[in-house]
Amino acid sequence: MFRLMEVLLFTPDMSRMRAFYERAIGLRHDSASDRWTSYPARGALLALRPTGEGLAPYAEIAFSTDDFEGALRILRDHGAPITEEVSNQSWGRLARFRDPEGNSLAIAQLTRPVPTGGSLRLGSAVIHTRDLAAAKTFYHQVLGLKTRVDSPWWVEFEAGAANLALRPRPGDESDPSQGRAMSFGFRMNGLMEWAEEARERGLHFATAPRDEDWGVFADANDPDGNEVRFYEPADEPAIEEELAEEFEDDGVPHQTAIRKPVKKASKAASRVAIKPAYKAASKGKRRRPSATTLSVASVRGGGPERTRAKPKRTADEKKAKVKPAIGRLQKAKAAVMESKKRAVASDSRKKPVKRAAARKAGKGKKR
Repeated sequence: MFRLMEVLLFTPDMSRMRAFYERAIGLRHDSASDRWTSYPARGALLALRPTGEGLAPYAEIAFSTDDFEGALRILRDHGAPITEEVSNQSWGRLARFRDPEGNSLAIAQLTRPVPTGGSLRLGSAVIHTRDLAAAKTFYHQVLGLKTRVDSPWWVEFEAGAANLALRPRPGDESDPSQGRAMSFGFRMNGLMEWAEEARERGLHFATAPRDEDWGVFADANDPDGNEVRFYEPADEPAIEEELAEEFEDDGVPHQTAIRKPVKKASKAASRVAIKPAYKAASKGKRRRPSATTLSVASVRGGGPERTRAKPKRTADEKKAKVKPAIGRLQKAKAAVMESKKRAVASDSRKKPVKRAAARKAGKGKKR
């Protein structure tokens, strides 16, 4: 129902803001005056308006709709405060309201299309919220925006050519580093090259261009302190890269394999994968016949008891190999060992100690 149409910046210093967006960033306006300056961009329109006297700068996000009365009825039914009654303009009708955290929003029904073009694309508007769950419920259920990304730190909705995103914001308003409640981003290709040219034009980046998992991005702040992001999304991975990535899923599968329960003390292994013991043993290869094997003529039934008179071949290919005769070798080895033992014993008896002991033993026997 709603499409992101415009990001409107209310500023106390129009000339200073125009110098920033036209010189440093390089936008070209299609309408410029002291009360209104607009910059057509691919995705959504960026516009500047002066604030009232003594008012602080702020931002407003405008949505376009084809059913203006139905949109107003839905907002009233859900208790969204309408801050400004319907105003009729030359380009259509407009009504302003606020979200649950007080951010300024608007809906419009156009009678003529919003100008688009330019070298940059305003790809997203970001709302920094303190209650991410409540803000997500409002923009999804009340405005009917379709959720594109849903995470604890970033929620993104589809809102036409540009996207609307929600981002957590700490509750300490006294901290100046928290920035504004709203920001926006330009999506582009070749961010690194564009950043070098922007530096030469005088653009100062709050965070230098850096490469993250989801793409390349850099941040800058305009003179009113609004956060402006420049980003180049990462290319979608090819199907081959996705298939090559490791799959990690701790969830319970919806389907389980049908298998028998594993018995106690049994090996939880696959016989097919490890050792297919049930597979029949293959027959050995037939040995190649020797060179002396020849086919001969043989008549069936010419031999004794109706057998062949002669063998079909002159050699037996399947006969066992002749084993060497090892009996004589074993006997010769035993004879050598016996001779060696006798020689060792004879040498031992010839030693002086052995001879003296033998003589003493002989005298004892004579007595």
